[in-house]
Amino acid sequence: MKKICLFIPYMTGFGGTETVITNLFAEYNRSQSNTELSLVNIGGFENGAWLEGVKDKQIIWLSKNKWLRKIQYALFLPLILYRQIKSKKEVDVVISTNPIMWFLLFWIKKITHQDYRVMSWYHYSLSSKKVAQPLLKSADGYLAISTGIAKQIVATGISEDKVKTIFNPILKKSLSIPRTQTSDKCRFIYVGRVMLDGQKNLRATFEALSRVHGDWQLDVIGNGYSQEIKTLLTELGIKSHVKFTGFKEDVWSGLTAVDGLLLSSKYEGLPMVLNEAISVGIPVLAFDCPTGPADIVNSQNGILVPTDNLTAYVTELQKFIDRHYDFNQLAEIKDSIKKFYSENYFLTFMKSIEN
Repeated sequence: MKKICLFIPYMTGFGGTETVITNLFAEYNRSQSNTELSLVNIGGFENGAWLEGVKDKQIIWLSKNKWLRKIQYALFLPLILYRQIKSKKEVDVVISTNPIMWFLLFWIKKITHQDYRVMSWYHYSLSSKKVAQPLLKSADGYLAISTGIAKQIVATGISEDKVKTIFNPILKKSLSIPRTQTSDKCRFIYVGRVMLDGQKNLRATFEALSRVHGDWQLDVIGNGYSQEIKTLLTELGIKSHVKFTGFKEDVWSGLTAVDGLLLSSKYEGLPMVLNEAISVGIPVLAFDCPTGPADIVNSQNGILVPTDNLTAYVTELQKFIDRHYDFNQLAEIKDSIKKFYSENYFLTFMKSIEN
């Protein structure tokens, strides 16, 4: 029986990586595989609902204060990982989403003369969240969640045959969310962390929407609403058009009709929210940022615009509002991401580890 252990750091419980891990273990539980897949979380989490389907797990709690937790990692992480490896006899493969963790696991293996494989499973674009070369190259293999990240890894000098593009799994859903009626206001949604600037770059979406004409509404689903955002929306004259609902455990079942999901990120790894929306029949309008959107978005399910090209973004938003696009074939939209559906994902995941 092959034994695989996934090591992860502190996570909020609300992000895309958590969704990927949830879906991976859901497929593992259904697969009846003779593989033993376990998880070790070093640091804890804010919301643990995403780990409910993980049967074999160990949570090592550290401080909830970010800065104290960093000190604890610096002081204790090597020892924690060493003890974990020592307790997991005959482990075949260890995987981590965190560069420092896979670096330490790799050198623990070297120093203690063990023969497990160390796999890197990084969930960010290397151009935006850089990884130091000594960390990046301390692994036996690499699982890339997008073709862009795979190319970035190879560009650092790592052999192409060590890198496997496996994307991220998405659960197929029976739910289908239609478009609004032409007589209704055009309804957009944003789902994720509410960040005016930085990675999620919601400022671009707000500024673009301030330049369109017609009747529209944007529902922002996620935590992070601030006075700064309120002030900006007032200055742009669109405050009455934008509604903030906060974080929701189940986003999609509460939606009745949506015309498009918006994403103006400066960078991603593989934006799961695009796949989540498409899987329920919602078309997307996204910046073609590094990396991931280009792997997902096609003519059947949405529109890509050049990153930070506000003029192009405004043009496409206006086309949605004017009902220029016909994204009413819900089954076609949902089928456009077949390669991401999770039915065969665990098999693909296992093959990538074994090769």
